[in-house]
Amino acid sequence: MKILTQNLEFLFDAGTHTHSGKEWTYTNEFVQARIDHFAEFFKNENADVIFLQELASENVLKKIIAQSSIDYSYFIATPDQNGVGNATLLKTKEALFESVPSVASIPVFITGDTDTIGPRLWARRDFVCVKTTYQDKPLYLLGIHLKSNFAMPEQSPDGVSIPMETQISFADGMIRSELFRASQAKKARETIDGFFKENADAQVIVAGDFNTQLSNPIFRMIQGGIKKFSDSLIATSKLIPESKRYSIMIGEERYMADHILVSKNLQDKIVSIDVQNESISKENTTDETPVESDHAAVILELN
Repeated sequence: MKILTQNLEFLFDAGTHTHSGKEWTYTNEFVQARIDHFAEFFKNENADVIFLQELASENVLKKIIAQSSIDYSYFIATPDQNGVGNATLLKTKEALFESVPSVASIPVFITGDTDTIGPRLWARRDFVCVKTTYQDKPLYLLGIHLKSNFAMPEQSPDGVSIPMETQISFADGMIRSELFRASQAKKARETIDGFFKENADAQVIVAGDFNTQLSNPIFRMIQGGIKKFSDSLIATSKLIPESKRYSIMIGEERYMADHILVSKNLQDKIVSIDVQNESISKENTTDETPVESDHAAVILELN
């Protein structure tokens, strides 16, 4: 079984769309070039499972699938307010799909206290949950995309962002961002725990844009910080040579932001893990979205 995950970098249809705080216009020619690129890429990789992030058009996805000539079924989770979200493509037709809101409660410090922050968070882009089988055993797939670590400004009651014009307002923005990310990571972990509660021998694969590296607490929350427990997951990114362990570049810095985790009962089935970062050279600093993506695809093969 081959599993592929990639952040598509805002795959919209033609027209003017809002993302990253501004409007972007995509021509028919540019969108077709992206369809051609991803259709050829998916055809060549011929993956059994594809996790996608920043999909913003079902119409474009349908064209990619048709042009790839692979009979994929697909599911798109509930997107954000700009129509950007997560999706999963599968070769198998025997699967159950669910859109999972991507936030959880914030823990309190004193027993008996009430969480007053968690209810104020919103599900930015739902996770994709898939239940199917692999080698005649239950397989649980979770596709996620966590918020980046950019500072989150305070918003007015009517949803207008308040500029961060002092150091303390920036500090507050970073605290909001990390709380949001921690809530998403906790929700991913809660979902994973649910898989193992449903089936103690669950085969689990979690993939997507974690927007964090292996050593970050956010990553460890999803993986499971108590490594000796059977529900702790295997970080396949650690199997990639360190010199090649990056899926995105920001300036000259390399980051492994995209990951695939597997349950311990799949560890012995790992054949290979690769990140196709040969064309990832620099941050997208222009006002144009690249035809391919600024994120490299990560590909895992199981026997």
